[in-house]
Amino acid sequence: MSSPTYTVSLWFRKILVPIDGSENSMRALELATDFSLRYGSKVTVIHACSTCDEAEHIKKKVEERVGDKIDYDFKIIKISKDSSVPNEILKVINEDTYDAVIMGSRGTSVNSDINIGSTVLSVAANASITVIIVR
Repeated sequence: MSSPTYTVSLWFRKILVPIDGSENSMRALELATDFSLRYGSKVTVIHACSTCDEAEHIKKKVEERVGDKIDYDFKIIKISKDSSVPNEILKVINEDTYDAVIMGSRGTSVNSDINIGSTVLSVAANASITVIIVR
């Protein structure tokens, strides 16, 4: 039997977790928390919004879910009229050196018939890094 390797800790040193407050995004946060506890990953949580009225509520949900298990950064990204949530997430990915994005499969949209949301589809198709989709 070979000795254990720590390849995963090199693959997931820095993780981005976009949060919209949905249960799927919170499960994605739990997975990122687990990676951080097991492999020492640095987690950055972002919330992209146009009015950002709900930002404090989202931040509280994140604090309740993570508690003091890990240290993480929380950033609010204000979306301009000319942009969209996927574009802002991709911009954050390209401006920093993240190793992976972990995000929920479907957010807070009203159509419950879809299995995967347009935001995660856009990010998964256009991101230059690993995207893990949590259902």
